[in-house]
Formats: sequence, C-alpha cells, structure tokens
Amino acid sequence: MSSLLIRDVAILPLDRHDRFIERGDISIVDGRIASVRAHGEAHDHGAPTADRVIDGCGLLAAPGLVNAHTHSPGALLAGTMDTESHPAFMWLNQADTSGRTPHEVYVSAMLNAAQMLLSGVTTAIDHFPAQNFGPEDIAAAVRAYRESGMRMVLAVRIFDDTFGDIFPRDMQLPAGLAAELQRVAPLPPKPLPETRELTEDAISRYHAPERRLSVFPAPTNPVRCTDALLEMSRDIAARFGVGIHTHLLESKVQTRLAQERHGCTMVEHLERLGMLSPKLSCAHTIWIDNPDIERLARHGVVVVHNPESNLKLGTGIAPIGRMVAAGVTVALGSDGNVTNDNQQLHEAMRLAACLGRVVEPDRRRWVTARQALAMATAGGAAAVGLPDIGRIEAGCRADIVLYDLDRPEWTPVNDPVRQMVFSETGASVHTVVVDGRVLVEAGRITAFDAAGVLAEARPMLAAIRERNRDLYAFARRMGELFP
Repeated sequence: MSSLLIRDVAILPLDRHDRFIERGDISIVDGRIASVRAHGEAHDHGAPTADRVIDGCGLLAAPGLVNAHTHSPGALLAGTMDTESHPAFMWLNQADTSGRTPHEVYVSAMLNAAQMLLSGVTTAIDHFPAQNFGPEDIAAAVRAYRESGMRMVLAVRIFDDTFGDIFPRDMQLPAGLAAELQRVAPLPPKPLPETRELTEDAISRYHAPERRLSVFPAPTNPVRCTDALLEMSRDIAARFGVGIHTHLLESKVQTRLAQERHGCTMVEHLERLGMLSPKLSCAHTIWIDNPDIERLARHGVVVVHNPESNLKLGTGIAPIGRMVAAGVTVALGSDGNVTNDNQQLHEAMRLAACLGRVVEPDRRRWVTARQALAMATAGGAAAVGLPDIGRIEAGCRADIVLYDLDRPEWTPVNDPVRQMVFSETGASVHTVVVDGRVLVEAGRITAFDAAGVLAEARPMLAAIRERNRDLYAFARRMGELFP
C-alpha cells in the first residue's frame, strides 16, 4: 500500500455538501482518497501518517479537470490557422496530420498531455486520429498515455462514408481537382470488417480504466458514417461496456445533410438507431433545436461544449443555457490545438459561463460559475464514464490539483468557485496528482521528460509538411472553394 498526505491545505471538494474548507488534510491510500479532514471539526484527531507528505500551506486543492474532447494529433499545430472556414480547416488539418510515423504519434500525444497537465487537466478524451491508422498508431498513443500518467480515454475515431460536409454542395469538383483527389486519396475509408477488427482489438488489448486508460468506439461524425458503422459502434460499446464519443452538429451544413439523408434531424435518427444513452458523449452540438435538446436530456446523453474552437472557426454558439435548463449533462472540451491553439480548460470554463449571456435577457437562466466548473469536473466524469472522479471525497480516485494562492488572481480569496472560473487561467497550477501519484511539482512536470518531448516536437511539423507536400497543396486548393 502507498499513501500520500496533503496537509494544511485549503480544499474545494465540489462534493455533495458544496462546501469550502479553509484548512484541512487530504489522505490518499493506493490511489484513492481515504479521508478529507477539516481542521477544528469535532472528530479532528490530528493528521494521519503517510509515506509522503505535501505541505499544502498557501495552496488550494481542487478536483482535477476533465477535458472531454481533444485531438492529440493537433498538438503540433498551434498557430497554423486563423480565418479559414470550417471546410478549409478540415482539409488543411488532414494534410498536417496524415501519414505520421508511430513515433510522431507518440510525441504529439505526449506534447498534448504536457499542455493539459500543466494547466490542471488530469483526465481527457482523445478523439484519435482523423485519418486511416493501424494498430501500431494506437499502440504509440497508448504508450504515451501510460508514460504521461494521465487518466485517458482513447476514442478510436472511425468512419466509412464521405466527408460530405466539407465538399461543395453538389459534390462536383473542377476536373483537375477531382483527378488530384483520386491521386492523393486523403480520406479513404477502411472496409467495415477491418474497422470492426481494429476497434475491438484496441478495446480488448488496452481498455483498463482501473489503470487509467479506457478505449471507446468513436464515429468521427454521424454524417460521415453509414448506419452500419453507427450500429456497429453501438453494439461494440454494449458488448464491452464502454462509452461512445462523436462529433455532432458542429456546422450548419450537417443539419441539412441529416435531413436530406434521413428525413429527420440527426438526433432523431440516432434515437431510432438506439444510440442515445448516458454512454454517448457528443462534441460541439451547436445546431440543435429544443425538441432535440429534450431528447438528449431524456436519454442522458452528455454534450461536450467546445466554446473556443466554435468561436475561432465561426461555426456557431451552442445553446448551452437551454441545455442546462432542460437537464442535459454538459461537459467541456478544448478541442485540438489547431482550432483552439491551447489546452487551457479554464478558458473554456470562463467562456461557458459568459458566452450565452449576451443573447439571454433573463439573468436567472445564465450559466453560473458553479455550473461551468461542474461541466469541467462532474460533467467530464459523466463523459468518460467514471462517477468517482471530479470531486474530493472519501472513496473517489485521487485526481487532485493544487493551485498557488500567493498569486495575484487569488489575492484575496473572495469566492474560490468564481475565481476558479473567472480569474484562474491555469497559470497558478502548482501540483498535479493523478491516481495518488504526483505528476507535476512546483509547476514542473516530474512524471516524464517534458523538455525532451518539446525538443523532439519542434522540427516535426516542418518534416510532416515536406513529406505531405502534395497533399498539402491539394488541401489548400480545396480550401479555396470555401471563401
């Protein structure tokens, strides 16, 4: 048995009592929280002993954040996009992430993990990757997750249909561009039996939530998948007892495609396929009406709000206030660095609280700081299917972040929840504990050689673009069709 004691620390448990402990101790045994003790309580008999003690004086302990939608292949791509349309971004992103070696997959995943850990994220869903991939790529990502020490969900991103939402409406291309599409073939789907085998093999080999790694089937987007693939994902999830992750209704054109293909909304169609359940988490979910919001609430579906990437791409503002009012469980995601440029979930929290206020005149329906923080903790816990993370409470997994209260944004401590959402940027993260193991100390990663990861990552994008220069040139021409 291993034990850790965080002593004399301020604690924001986010537990059922919704309290703030100004000074207390957190005892951790074998990766789980054994006790949370407030100093001065009637049953206070002094701090327990432990193998290791962290002095929490001047620090605030809060639950680790859950980034419920990221793309590790995008970790190399900060600063590569600005005013591109959603289709143009998609084509350029294919060029920048295709044809990677397993080592490039590994380094990119480690770089993504480093960014998240340093800003207080302890758990994430990696919707991985976008292009065709094989078991060696999955193995490389799994190696990264295990070495990082983070709690991760590998959401195996699969498809078997065209990406019709990023083609011209009539699907017609100029002759030269159509020929080039056939030559570079950026998005050829695998045969469905091969996709099934790859997904099931990944789950069988690597799904081990008790060791911080889960594996989900993850259709890239229902409009890019046949019903056969969606039903396959549903059946695999049921067979293995895992979740399903997907993009949903990120762009307005996707609503039109669903109506043309199915004669109903995409949410209605997913309901008919038996896809809607608490096991399903849906990133973005912007273009949705009230009846479909009620469907999601009724079935317990988790919506993963990605406010920063939505704004940068101009795809829209998700009606999160209406979802919360209807009882939808909402989580938060950063999306990939290519559309957000960082993995700072604190920024997503702040936007989740503030973004809808300009269009909602009734302040009673505004998303509060407490609700936004719950999206990044309890909501994320629902998305990854782990009800014992997202709070500091006896019996929960010990995923805890310590923030430095000696920084200006925490001086004075007036309301820890509001300051966590509106003041904190992730810069105050001092210590990060996952599963009872210390991964970050004094603002520096100790779990792995972060400096080595950065050194390897620096030249990688240039090498990838040189290797994919024909595909990159084609992607730029495709993007020009969407001014």
